[in-house]
Amino acid sequence: MRALRSLTPERLLLLAVLAGGLGLRLVNVDYGLPFVWSIDEATHFTNRAVLMFREGLDPGYYQNPPLFTELVHVLLRVMYGPLDFLFDLPAGSVVDDFERDPTAVWTAARTLIAVLCIAGAAATFWAGRRLWDERVGLVAAALISFAFLPVAYSRVAVSDAGSLAGVALALYGCVRLAEVGGRRHVLLTGVAIGLALSFKYTSGLLLLPLAIAAGVRVRSEGPLSAVAAFAGATAVAGVVLMALNPALLLNLSEVRADLRLQAEITAREAKPGQEGDGLSHYLDSLRWGLGFLATLAAVAGAVVLARQSRARALILAGFPVALLVYLSLQARYFGRWSLPAYPALALLAGVGMARGAELVRHPAARVATLAVLTVAAIVQPLTADLRSATVLGRDDTREQVRDYLKRAFPPELRLSVEPAVPGRWFRVDPAGEPPPWLSRCPRRAGWTEPGWRYRVAGGRRVCRRFKPGQFTRPDGGIAATAYHLAVDGKVIDQYRRHGYCVIVTFGIVRDRAMATGDPGVRDYYRRLGRESRVLRTFSPYDRGADPVPFDFDLSYNYEPTAYHRPGPVAMIYRLRNCRQGYGVPKVRIPRAPRAPPKDLGEEASR
Repeated sequence: MRALRSLTPERLLLLAVLAGGLGLRLVNVDYGLPFVWSIDEATHFTNRAVLMFREGLDPGYYQNPPLFTELVHVLLRVMYGPLDFLFDLPAGSVVDDFERDPTAVWTAARTLIAVLCIAGAAATFWAGRRLWDERVGLVAAALISFAFLPVAYSRVAVSDAGSLAGVALALYGCVRLAEVGGRRHVLLTGVAIGLALSFKYTSGLLLLPLAIAAGVRVRSEGPLSAVAAFAGATAVAGVVLMALNPALLLNLSEVRADLRLQAEITAREAKPGQEGDGLSHYLDSLRWGLGFLATLAAVAGAVVLARQSRARALILAGFPVALLVYLSLQARYFGRWSLPAYPALALLAGVGMARGAELVRHPAARVATLAVLTVAAIVQPLTADLRSATVLGRDDTREQVRDYLKRAFPPELRLSVEPAVPGRWFRVDPAGEPPPWLSRCPRRAGWTEPGWRYRVAGGRRVCRRFKPGQFTRPDGGIAATAYHLAVDGKVIDQYRRHGYCVIVTFGIVRDRAMATGDPGVRDYYRRLGRESRVLRTFSPYDRGADPVPFDFDLSYNYEPTAYHRPGPVAMIYRLRNCRQGYGVPKVRIPRAPRAPPKDLGEEASR
């Protein structure tokens, strides 16, 4: 009964907001599976969490903090252990299951980051309520729950959204440290910064609001006490970071090397196809990522705070400004990198809207005004959330391509596919079980196990030692980052020579390569169009909608209204005067460039 009495209307509203935000993230959370998923997902976290079952508890990966990888690993241990009866997952089979059908693992990892993001919304509410009141907290929680950027990138199993809870708690701790001091606020701030750092290294910029808070204490406590507070919170943050990420402490030399290389690449080597500058990119991302009205409310909130409390204004506005300036100075820029700024922006927007509502004198009208302002601020991103959730529920164009080719050609088709699909896309079994046309055949001399019987080109059935692929895929590959270095007009002749008669292009690769202005790239696509016939084109756009120009965010998160389904524009070509080959060729065409650009894999598919 006491628990029921504690459920005030404000808390019930908070629960509704958090539940709605989580539901948005979990609708169609298995999109694209089992054949299509983000290469960023595949490169950084979940696959390494799976490999930890075979290779030990060290993720062996430090380009990003390993905490999210470790949490995915723990979740999988629970799913394949104590809860295996619930998920129908036999213990000890994680690696094999991931090889056969990765759907359960990817769904679990995406669900985990969705829950962590909602935890960030709850932490932002707590900070807003403690610093102001429940009104500010509810507005801030609603923005984190429904703003498009936090929603879009907590549907992808990457770690950025995991930093939100730590950032919100750290900002609260910095404000309280500036206003009242005390060891408990030093401890809280240090723990929160360490938590945020454990998901995103750039959260280390929280040391700026910590320094501001310590500077405010100089007047009342003296410089030594202020320095001690800063040093103490920093030390606690370091301890928490190492406690949550012990692999960092055990591999310091590798960590330093990875971070140094990552910083060098990010600062100096732009992504092919990335136009404009970082500052305009991040400012524009606020328009669709946070929402136009919410951004204006955040600016208004900063102005209100500057008049009421300079310390609060500097702490809450200083962190997102510092983060955006730092990110804008890099040669590469992606909207999701700005996610750690969102708790501060949400709190500022809550202050701005609450102050606007206070201009209304009547209490009931004041509440209604704040409700209207909040709804007006979230309607734009919420509409995009719902629309993109519907888009994700439809077949990806890359799935459509695969289904068409599977129907039109026998297995082991030799084709060239631009680098926008994971390796599983080439496999023959859709969900870990062989299709009806594939069966086992008796073992022959020299074989260690039975072979595989299937029908090849021409209708003849054969018994081969190794399991076929739906499409052949020789070892090695080319990232989209380097694709423009691998293709020119001569590649068309190589296609004919080695039996690559079917060529699949994807707009997100083609547009990037063409944007480099390389004459060899132009010659390649010109000859491909002139010397081939188009078998099929699959478009992600609504009929009659204008195509979305290539963008490192909008081409992947499906925020634009033109999208009807996920995926890029896909075109399947059949090269004329070409004898189609089957089976693994001696060489991969296009061949990998001799000197590919340095890249740690971040945004590898982009």
